[in-house]
Amino acid sequence: MIAKILLILFYLLAPAGVLWATHKFDLLRRLGPVLTLYILGVVVANIGIFPSDIEAHSSFLSFQESISEILVPLALPMMLFGCNFKRFSIGKSLSALIIGVVSVAAIVVVSYLLFADELGSEAPKMAASLAGQYTGGAANLAAVKQMVGLSTENFVMLSTCNLIVSFFYLMFLMGGGVTFARKIVGRVNHVEQEVEIDNSNDNPYRDFATKASIIQLLKVFVASVVIMGISVVVGKYAGGESGISMVALILTITTLSLLMTASKQVRSWDKSYDAGMYLIYVFCLVMATMADLSTINWEQSVFVLMFQTVIVFGSLFITIFLARPLRIDADTAVITSNTLVNSPVCVPMIAATMKNRDVVVVGITNGLAGYAVGNYLGYLIYQLLSAL
Repeated sequence: MIAKILLILFYLLAPAGVLWATHKFDLLRRLGPVLTLYILGVVVANIGIFPSDIEAHSSFLSFQESISEILVPLALPMMLFGCNFKRFSIGKSLSALIIGVVSVAAIVVVSYLLFADELGSEAPKMAASLAGQYTGGAANLAAVKQMVGLSTENFVMLSTCNLIVSFFYLMFLMGGGVTFARKIVGRVNHVEQEVEIDNSNDNPYRDFATKASIIQLLKVFVASVVIMGISVVVGKYAGGESGISMVALILTITTLSLLMTASKQVRSWDKSYDAGMYLIYVFCLVMATMADLSTINWEQSVFVLMFQTVIVFGSLFITIFLARPLRIDADTAVITSNTLVNSPVCVPMIAATMKNRDVVVVGITNGLAGYAVGNYLGYLIYQLLSAL
């Protein structure tokens, strides 16, 4: 019992330490909190701290799985509360979102057909999880993973390869990808503006301990727990004798969360997204500590890396080439692809490269909408590929 309490404390506090460290050390800042947490978790899992006795190890693994199954349903509402579809319903940003999502869906299917034989029996589950990842980020990757039953080993492999591919994707955009897109598509005439990134937002958790933030976070937490509770009931009803239906659970959470965004008060919860993201950080750490490196198929990981490279860069190029006939400027197309692949967190970085602050709102709004779309798309992709 004491060991499990210490493990919970480690899961809850380690992300805070990593977030602090990423603001203090340049190397960790470049790696980012997610990759740092994965590295930390994998190291902890493979240095002999956890019990080696089979029965005790199984108990610990079951305990870790229970924690991971709670975190995602609790985090998803928090991350979706910030959606403002009144702002989102702008013709250009909506068109960009549509071609971005269509591009991801199309290239996931194409890449699956290319690499399915090398990816193993869980290929449809991996493709579905990546469809969620590249429209909604880590939260949707985790959600779809639970819906389709992707194994922990393959989940960690996908997450690790994604960090590598996403790094080169960002380097491409900042090194010349934006210029390439503008030559192909063209851009809206406007005066170049240096995007001033507010450094005070580098650490969104700095004022979480204030009275106002605590009150807001309590409201967010209660609302999320209520939504999760209702969704569990729906999931149990849909699952029947076989247990909770994760499909019904996740989709109910997504739907109820989106309905709540109709409330102006809910949309004003500016700490909600970061609170949900912190739970995702905890989830990443939990999943990484479940990874036994001796069980990973390293030969297969090469094909997984190629599989994800085709999806990430293929979706970018399809989005760019579809943008021109739809009269979407290059900056809007690129920022939408970026926010779907890497989440809204990376929007200011690419907007600064573009010297175009106008795309920040479009990028963040489309990214938030992507969170809502990803779960549905991932499940639909799974059904499609399973039928092939």
